[in-house]
Amino acid sequence: MDFEKAYEKFLNGTASPEEVEFVRSEMKKANDVNSILNNVKNDGATKEAERSSIRRAMKTYLKKDTIKILVIVCASLVALAMAVSLSVGIPILGNARDNVNYSKEQAEAIAADYLAARFPENVGKIEVRRVERELEVEGRIKNARYIYVIDVYNGANNVFEIEVDSKTGAIIDVDGD
Repeated sequence: MDFEKAYEKFLNGTASPEEVEFVRSEMKKANDVNSILNNVKNDGATKEAERSSIRRAMKTYLKKDTIKILVIVCASLVALAMAVSLSVGIPILGNARDNVNYSKEQAEAIAADYLAARFPENVGKIEVRRVERELEVEGRIKNARYIYVIDVYNGANNVFEIEVDSKTGAIIDVDGD
């Protein structure tokens, strides 16, 4: 028997006694199932499952919140580090630029002349291979200066690394291979 048709007849009052009995028995079954489900909801296992679900949700939220806080702290530290480095770095670079009296080309010539004096037989073969400018700060910021690090080939299978002070033009250090 179809419950929906029997139920419609039951509501209209046109149901036969068998249909009335069928609708009532189906409704009783539905009430019994509903009662069982209500008892299960009030069962301790359901409450524990709900607590477990809440704990998982809280852990997830706390993890996301912790990650947000860490990102904010790291970004703040990076910004602070940049501010400090700019507040210290700009004056250092400015002072180092002010202390340059010798250009890169002049430093190259000083290094080449140094090797020409040490290896006069190879004067025509002396060759500058690399020049880098490095910042050096010793003591006070106002004494910041650049140093030219120059690799010079002496014409006899040796490369010398010569450091030239950009302020004085003096040779500071010589390392030879």
